[in-house]
Amino acid sequence: MTNIKTGISIDSELFKKAEKTAAKLNVTRSRFFQLALENYIRQYENLSILNKLNSLYADKVSEQEHNFQKLMKSYLKKHMEDEW
Repeated sequence: MTNIKTGISIDSELFKKAEKTAAKLNVTRSRFFQLALENYIRQYENLSILNKLNSLYADKVSEQEHNFQKLMKSYLKKHMEDEW
């Protein structure tokens, strides 16, 4: 993997927090920013996938499935109350 140097501008307080956190994690500042960026990208991609799935399945529950869900909720509620 090829590393590329880049320059960014961030708020001084955020920079101080990043340095402290990198030190606590025992990683270099560069490695900390790399990990943070990887994490942010992964969260963004996961959220994008979730949004696509939600839009794909939104309002697509059949009446039969809806009735089954209501039945299961009722069943679980009754049996959860019995255990307690």
